[in-house]
Amino acid sequence: MPTPAALTVGNWNQLVQTLADESDRGAAILAASFVENFLGNFLKSKIHDDAVAKALFGPVGPLSSFSQRIVVAYAFSFIERHLYDDLTAIREIRNYFAHHPFDASFEVDKVQRLVSGLRAFQHSGLEFTGDTRLRHRIPYLATCGLTCCALESAMNQSISDVVNDG
Repeated sequence: MPTPAALTVGNWNQLVQTLADESDRGAAILAASFVENFLGNFLKSKIHDDAVAKALFGPVGPLSSFSQRIVVAYAFSFIERHLYDDLTAIREIRNYFAHHPFDASFEVDKVQRLVSGLRAFQHSGLEFTGDTRLRHRIPYLATCGLTCCALESAMNQSISDVVNDG
């Protein structure tokens, strides 16, 4: 299996149009996969030995899953609690869409409850009348993009700390 590319927020911008044309299931799973890959790249940026990174993130490595990456990022204080909570909800939403083939929609109560807990949903100020699907789909996708921005910002900060200290 080929190694996923090192992603940037610019890649997210390229993905946005694709997501607009996707079903709810496709958009939810693609966006979460992007975030999972991005989180992996973020964690890899903390590792100074490529062989160790390869072992940790390999197919059976301890950081091969989204949930393991989230827990480790939070446990080692690489991310704050609100980002941990959002990442956990993104993972749970992704899993719902992946495992419920006949009711994969942002109109499903469980999905709406999970999306309602996202910071982007709580602070969006978006007003959608009548279209509960979009009312939950847009903040979910926005959270995925904003999460990648936060991780990229943290990576850039870490790099500048090393450059300025070194």
